[in-house]
Amino acid sequence: MNFLGTIASGERVLIANAPEGHDALLLTQFAREHGTVVHVARDDTRMAQMADAVGFFAPRAETIRIPAWDCLPYDRVSPHRDIVAQRIDGL
Repeated sequence: MNFLGTIASGERVLIANAPEGHDALLLTQFAREHGTVVHVARDDTRMAQMADAVGFFAPRAETIRIPAWDCLPYDRVSPHRDIVAQRIDGL
């Protein structure tokens, strides 16, 4: 199966039971052929792992990290100012 061609066509692709880092390899290959790629990670740990893996496969690729909020919506506590600054910087 040609994953990159399927992804480019707009079809949904499920990659399961793949070795760690395979998703980063596919993202970097797709980015080389089609340009900018946006990846939404499940948490900050996975975001850091993905950025490291992308850096391995494509050392010149620019990665922009936008960390998750450190509070829940409608909390009485505001997000930490460092998190806010990192998110603004990423955007």
